[in-house]
Amino acid sequence: MNAVLAAQAEPGPKRIELVLVGARGRVGSALRQRLAAQRTALNEHLGLELRLRAAYDRRGLAECEQGLDPAGVESVLSPRRPGDTDALWPRLHRAIVIDCTASDEIAGEYPQWLARGFAIAAANKHAGARPLGFYRDLQQQAGRQRWRYETTVGAAIPVLGPLRDLRLRGEPVLGIRGLLSGSLSYLMGRLHEGVRFSQAVLEARDLGYTEPDPLEDLSGQDVARKLLILGREAGFVLEPEHIEVRPLSPLRDVSGAELQAALAAEDAAWAERVRSAQARGERLVVVGEVDARGGRVGVQSLPNSDALAGARPRENVLEIRTELQQQPPLTLRGPGAGAEVTAAGVFSDVVAAALALG
Repeated sequence: MNAVLAAQAEPGPKRIELVLVGARGRVGSALRQRLAAQRTALNEHLGLELRLRAAYDRRGLAECEQGLDPAGVESVLSPRRPGDTDALWPRLHRAIVIDCTASDEIAGEYPQWLARGFAIAAANKHAGARPLGFYRDLQQQAGRQRWRYETTVGAAIPVLGPLRDLRLRGEPVLGIRGLLSGSLSYLMGRLHEGVRFSQAVLEARDLGYTEPDPLEDLSGQDVARKLLILGREAGFVLEPEHIEVRPLSPLRDVSGAELQAALAAEDAAWAERVRSAQARGERLVVVGEVDARGGRVGVQSLPNSDALAGARPRENVLEIRTELQQQPPLTLRGPGAGAEVTAAGVFSDVVAAALALG
């Protein structure tokens, strides 16, 4: 019996408990709004009762056995206490943990959640970009159903599923090239419109397109993690050190007013890079590439006719070369930044995981 029929065969709705990690972040907040809007429809059409049992972040936690109002979580969060989440897990039954953080520490908890029989729906890239042994152990522990992370690459664009399908049908992937960061796509677009580098970075941050710390995006590490996940899904045996990264900025550990001043010191150099590219009929693009040998992340000056150069601000573009699809490659594109887009993708993973849970 398939998952949908199994859900419908139960007496009454199939109740799934949800735990949201990153409750007040942009993606977590957007996810809560989507849950509030969709849970009645899911109950009516799929027989799913998605009950938000708990929600937390670094500063607060809320739990209710009867379920929390997703839209009202912020008003009921209590200050965190030592061991509060450790006490939470044994009280859960048939649960999905939704990770809307960008925390490596939270990713380290995945094995214990899977060991308890929970499913995980994640926007967090750190688990998929840890050492290969950790990634493989998680895959084996979770099987095909209980660790879902489609939005870690491409936001709401289906990318990882098609890669798996290519492998299953015996069509080896030769390499992947793409514009993998909607935030950096936005940044490059603004630079080519004549906006100062410092202004464009802070705009992208304030609009919620970057990670909470925009230097994470400028370091290239966010794209590097995506490349590592893509490469592994394509069947390449890769460790983090196999991804070569050329950062957009050398800045580290700077925030507040100091960040704006430090970014402004790079304005003139970026303006000159853009002018030079435009004089050649080219455009600056942050390109990620990965194949069996490894990966590379960095700014490239591409002809305006290139598919990556023609991307709109916030857009992701991926070119997948296989034995059967090389000229032209299989191309996927769509919005790649924004809390609402990412939350929509995570919510799809939540629904799929809920249907699959026994």
